[in-house]
Amino acid sequence: MEFRETVEALAAAEDLLTVEDPVSDPDLAFALAAESARSNGPAMLLTDVPGVGRLACGVRGGPDRMVRRRRLPWSRIALGLGLPADATYETMLEALSTAPAERPSLRRRAAAASGHDRDASALCLPTVSSSDRPLISEGLLAVEVDGRQFWAPVRGDVRGRTTLRLHVPDTVASRVEPGPATVALGVPTAALMAAHLSCARTHPWRAWTAPEIAAALDDVPVAPHAGGLVPASAEVVLDGDVAPTGEPAAGPRAAWEGVADAAAVTVSVDRVATRPDPLVPLAPVGEPLGDDIHQTSLVEGARLQSRVNGYWGVSPVSWIGLPVEAQLGVCFVASEILYAGFEWQLANTLFSFATSFDKVVVLDVDAAFEDLARALDDIWVKAHPSHDWVFSEAAAPAAAAPAYRRDGQTGSRLFVNAAWDPRWDEEFIAPEVNFELMYPPEVRRTVEERWAELGFDGDEDASDTDDAVAGGDDGNE
Repeated sequence: MEFRETVEALAAAEDLLTVEDPVSDPDLAFALAAESARSNGPAMLLTDVPGVGRLACGVRGGPDRMVRRRRLPWSRIALGLGLPADATYETMLEALSTAPAERPSLRRRAAAASGHDRDASALCLPTVSSSDRPLISEGLLAVEVDGRQFWAPVRGDVRGRTTLRLHVPDTVASRVEPGPATVALGVPTAALMAAHLSCARTHPWRAWTAPEIAAALDDVPVAPHAGGLVPASAEVVLDGDVAPTGEPAAGPRAAWEGVADAAAVTVSVDRVATRPDPLVPLAPVGEPLGDDIHQTSLVEGARLQSRVNGYWGVSPVSWIGLPVEAQLGVCFVASEILYAGFEWQLANTLFSFATSFDKVVVLDVDAAFEDLARALDDIWVKAHPSHDWVFSEAAAPAAAAPAYRRDGQTGSRLFVNAAWDPRWDEEFIAPEVNFELMYPPEVRRTVEERWAELGFDGDEDASDTDDAVAGGDDGNE
């Protein structure tokens, strides 16, 4: 699905707010996108902004699960991949970690973007309050090295009229030599996810090129540019020359920079092509619930699950998830407990395969990642604090995601065994109970009616109302 088709689909799903009022303050667009993401708001389309194009904000972001909502955190990414918006987490992991039997042939077509401008600063790119440089987010860098095509997610800024300073994963940056390159903005979700999966070297995509991964995830036609093949439907294409640099880009770090080494490169732009009235993506990188953290959460979950399953010659794990609510600082894993002590081995294996978290919670194999409340309940219901909460010696390296211990000091890791002991007989394990199982239909009906009368209907409309009340009725937004 093209980027603008995804925006249209969000509008049809009533998950897009169009702002037609002028947004002239260069910092205001980023602030609006950040606030909408932080408060579980919709994606936004800012139509009257300085520069060429319109700004599409938060197209791959999503809400948290601190209250029950109709939308799942990954619903916009699922929509962009052509999946149902209510796709389960396991469906998302399967889509990101299952390759077709044969590699798809790349479909080529003419690029949708055209033009010969050389002024990258003319685009409607916003600035961040911590920097006065136009921000680049939600794009990809394309380079061709020894006949192989590479795509990498980018985060960076524009300097002057023709210079981009970008951060890209080191798996691509280490291959970059001075030469032609292309930066594409407003690309299909499948292309951007393919760039992340390729750079993370996620099984089973390791031997595939990024365009091949994109074609497997969704039908993504490609077109030739200076850096090789890029998505043909890209809204903005900047061709030029790339070179390594030691000077970092301005602005906050993206979430993927916390799970993988990144390096800075410079792109000298000599051609800017755009679609008519282009849609320029804006992700509030570095902010809670921003697009970057949702994409990183899914890619890390798929990468770790693919790596862990098969490690013992079997596939005991049903899913691995890094909740965006925890900023990727804790890892939940639902797994069959193969034998007593397996949970300890599983936790240590996950710690050795990832750097973002310092806490692992092991759940029973039938737990659902969508039901975060149950996962949190299991920490208290099934795990005894003195037996099932295990801290390591304070010699572990600091994790990348948590806000604490960023001074380079070592500390402890924690794993919580919140699964039933495999040695217990079935009769010793408490049956699962919930509202539907505990009470007869007439009692449930009465409770639901009273619940609604009290204004607690439990969906996100209620939370929105609460937010509106909390914000006051003084007219301030």
